[in-house]
This record gives sequence, C-alpha cells and structure tokens, in this order.
Amino acid sequence: MIVATHDGQLRLVTQNDHAHFAAELLSLWRNDGLPDHPRRPEILFATREHDNGWWEADSAPRVDLTTGRPHDFLTMPQEIRQEIWLRGTARNREEHPYATLLILHHALFLHRDHLHHHDSGDDPVHAELLQTLRQRHSELLEELSLDPDDVASDYAYIDLTDLLSLVVCNRWLEPRERRGVHAAFDGQTLHLDPFPLAGTTTFRLPYREIPNRAYTSDTDLTLELVRARWREARVRVAPMTRRLPRH
Repeated sequence: MIVATHDGQLRLVTQNDHAHFAAELLSLWRNDGLPDHPRRPEILFATREHDNGWWEADSAPRVDLTTGRPHDFLTMPQEIRQEIWLRGTARNREEHPYATLLILHHALFLHRDHLHHHDSGDDPVHAELLQTLRQRHSELLEELSLDPDDVASDYAYIDLTDLLSLVVCNRWLEPRERRGVHAAFDGQTLHLDPFPLAGTTTFRLPYREIPNRAYTSDTDLTLELVRARWREARVRVAPMTRRLPRH
C-alpha cells in the first residue's frame, strides 16, 4: 500500500495499481529502443507484475500501531515483507521465467543496501530472504543462459517507470532525476525531460481516501475502507517546459 496525505485526507493506492500505472506508461514509451526491443512483452509484463506479491497484503491492510497509520510498503513488518517478496518472485515462474528474473532483479535492487550485511546475523529474517532471492536469481540466469548485463539493461526500464509511478502515487512534488530522465510532478501533471511518449497523455489512477486520523486496529481501518469510495485521479504526462537545475 502507498499512503500519501492529500487535502487533509489519507490517499491510498495499492501496489498493484501503482505497478499497472508504471506498465501503462512504459507501454507508450518511444525512447531508448523499447518499441523494437525483442523482449519488450516480457519487460512490460514484469513492470505490471513487479509488486504482485503485495496483492494479499493490500487486500487486508494493517495498522502500524506505533503511528496509527496504515502500514505502507516501507513500514510493513519484516516477516510479512519476506512473505510478500518470496510470493511475488515465484508467482509467474513457470509461464514467464524472464519476467520473473526481472522481478527478482528488482527485489535485489530494492534490498541492495543490505546485501553486504547479509552474513552479519543481525537480522536473520532479512538474511534468509536475501539468500533465497539471490539463489532464485542465479538459477534463472543460468537456466535462461542470459548475460547479466542484458538483464540489468532491461531492468532499467522497470526501475525508471517504477520511480515515475511512485512520484505520482506518493505525490512527491520535489524534482527527481534517474537514468538521465528529469521528472517533476505538480499534483496533476508529471513533466518529463526528455519526453518519451508520442504526445501528452492522460492516465487514470485508482485510489481511495480515508480520514487522516489514528486507527486503533486493523478492524478499525477495514471498516473505514469499506465506507470509502473508489475514485480515479487523472494524471497528465507532458513534456517539461524547462530543464530543472541539477542537484
């Protein structure tokens, strides 16, 4: 779950809807050789499915009792995060092995800051997760006889559009830059430079809003979500009119 504050309310976007927005954006991508890429269908599939392990968790959101806010993708307890990533990197293994390899690459990239600590023993749950992810990644890489550099190059598309979607879903208003693409979101329009689409395009992003208050239990949160209406934010993606200064 992605939790952002907007107009005094909590705006909730599921990880699945976040990933679908990233995939919709990438499906219209015209730069970087993607339209003619031989593995484009699997790259798009991996983008859409890169957070599929969160389906179950987002269907039954939990409350962080230390803050009273719904748990998001950063605050979820480590034991549940382990289940999420183990499930999400196995669900499509048989039908889409290459997409699964890209999702594993994503999982390892997200946990990169912990990789050199995996043998420390300070966090055995996290160490077990990393060991399993790396083993699955190595096995698929060998099975598919792929060059690791090609996988890393393909993953760049997912990494970039994942960030762009997070900018919108989290309503991050400060400028961002990744892999040579500058992005700025003003609350309604995502401005990009260089612009990768054929023209300005409007996307729809599902969300729910609930009162910004302290929730006392998972049941309290669930009852509020039952009352909340599903809505759609209209998100324009347009060229940036001026290059933002580098930070």
